[in-house]
This record gives sequence, structure tokens and C-alpha cells, in this order.
Amino acid sequence: MMIAPRLKSLLQICAIGVLLSSPLTGAHAQNLTVFSDSPEAYVVKEGDTLWDIASLFLDEPWRWPEIWQKNPAVQDPDLIYPGDVLNLVYVDGSPRIVMDRGSRQVVRLSPQVRESPLLSPIPVIARQALRGFLAENRIIEKADYDNAPYILASATDNLIMGAGHEAYVRGDWTSNVKNYEVFRLGAAYVDEESDEFLGQEAINLGEITIVADEGDGLKRALIVSSKEELKAGDRLLPRETSPLDPSFFPSTPSGTMQGQIVGLLDNESKAAQFESIVIDIGARDGLRVGDILSIERAVPPVRDPISNKPVALPATEIGLVLTYRTFEKLSYGVILSLTQPSAKGDVVSAP
Repeated sequence: MMIAPRLKSLLQICAIGVLLSSPLTGAHAQNLTVFSDSPEAYVVKEGDTLWDIASLFLDEPWRWPEIWQKNPAVQDPDLIYPGDVLNLVYVDGSPRIVMDRGSRQVVRLSPQVRESPLLSPIPVIARQALRGFLAENRIIEKADYDNAPYILASATDNLIMGAGHEAYVRGDWTSNVKNYEVFRLGAAYVDEESDEFLGQEAINLGEITIVADEGDGLKRALIVSSKEELKAGDRLLPRETSPLDPSFFPSTPSGTMQGQIVGLLDNESKAAQFESIVIDIGARDGLRVGDILSIERAVPPVRDPISNKPVALPATEIGLVLTYRTFEKLSYGVILSLTQPSAKGDVVSAP
């Protein structure tokens, strides 16, 4: 299994206190082992993430909570700072990581009597650099799309509608929401075997803010951002918060599940590391935001040179995907690691 060597700068800065004190529930609850060459002691450095550190000890870094053991003798035992020392010990034959608080410079804030460390605790996984790879598309009901407000026309003489321009928007406004995202219909996903309709994709094109009510369902809006030229007829849906909860930690699914990649963004034929994919597993299957899935490539059968009969070969694992948004039947994931480009039809399953 190939784990991305450095994911520091890849996912958002997360609060780690709740995570470190919570046991991991997943498909693998036994046989946790650490690398034979794992350091007996590791000094945390500025720029480290918890995922980085977990990858030094575990082939399955999402199982870090299983080996973390809080040290009640230190202040804020659930927070790890640069300079702290992580010690690998064994308790009843099982590996554990125990932290000794390193020396941290503090500053006194006057006139209040309190001290504050100059360093901040390390994040679980840093998200800033990966933000651009996370698709803000949605899986929606076609009727909801058809009934949503829409862009009517440019409010100026600009031939192209984009960021910084104003536009007239129209529709049935059922709330006082001011901030909207702009969408255009994308792919409609259907299960190729059962012919079951899985969902309609809406492609995120940008954001707008309502600035004036012109009456009779007509409003004027400022285009805050746009990924491409906006057009009359593009639909508006209320802006949503980030699909990744700030306190998430990568985990394994709570049960056995298997599906496949059914969509790639921008009509690409292959997907690379850190690109988003659509998979045909969703909330109804028990998949959660933050779940890790392995990506496997089917291997064509070979003919046995002795018996002259075809022999099926096992699938080859080629990477890992992190689920960051789930819907009823479909989910979005971002590829964390790959040994070769991924494609539609590749199998995804609990690792």
C-alpha cells in the first residue's frame, strides 16, 4: 500500500483534541503493528501534521488513535506542539505512543495574568493546498434544480458575466438567503448493471451575493467569484459550508463495502493524485465523510500454459481515496495516493 509521503499542506487545519481522545471504529480492530524501523522517539517539528507523524509509525496512518495514549502528567495532553517528544512504548505487548511535553517559549500578556505559547498545536492534516482540488459540485434532485432561481441577464453592458460583474437573477425566493452558489447541470449517473438512477450532478461555477431586491421576483446580484463565464439560465442554490468537518480524522468505514469509480471531473479519462472522483457508494451504504477507501485495478485473466484454461488474477491495489462529501447513493473523494493513474471502473473498497 502506498501512502502519500507528505500530506502536510494538503487538508485543512483541524482541532485534534477530540480526535486523539476518541477510539477509532472501523473495519480493522485487530493486528495493529508498527513499522520495524519506526523511531523509538520522535521530536515534533514545525510544519509537521499528525498524518505525517502517523505515517512514520503505521502503514495505515488512519489507525493512529489506536496507538495514542494520553499522558495525564502534562498540560493539555490531547494537543501536540513542535518540540514535543513522542515515545514508542509497548503496553502488554501492544504498541503505544506516549508524549512528553517539550520546552516551549511562552509570553506573558499584561496586564492579564496569563501565559500563551508562541507555537500552535500541530494540525491533524493541513488542508490549504488541497482546497483547490476539492470539488464543490453537488448531487441534487433534478426537480430542485429546475425550480431554483436563475441568472436572467447581465446588469451592465458587459458581454461576459464573471467575477466583479452584476447580474439580474429571478425566481421564487423562499427565504432571505443572500449568498448563493451558481450551478449548471453535469452528468446524470446510472448504475450500469441494475439501471438504477444514482443521482444528478450539478457543477459549481461560482458564487454570488444578492445586493438589491427589484421586486416581483427580480433581484440584482454581485458575482463574487466565477470559475468560467456565467450564462443566463445558470441556477442558484444557497451557499453551503465546507463538506469537511474541521474535527475530522481519516478513518476506515464501519463495515464492509465495495463500489467503483463512476465519474471523473472535467471529462478527463484518467485521474491523478489529489484529483477528485465520483464513486457509487453513499450514505445508504454507511459511507461517511473522512472514510478512507482503497482503489483497486482489475487484472485481466491469463491462460494457464499447462492446463490451457483461463485463470482469474486478484485485483491490484493502486491507491487510496479520502471521502469528503457523501450523498444518498454517490460520494466525492479525493485521491491521496496512486501508483498509476486511476480511471472509471476502478474498484473502491474498505482497506
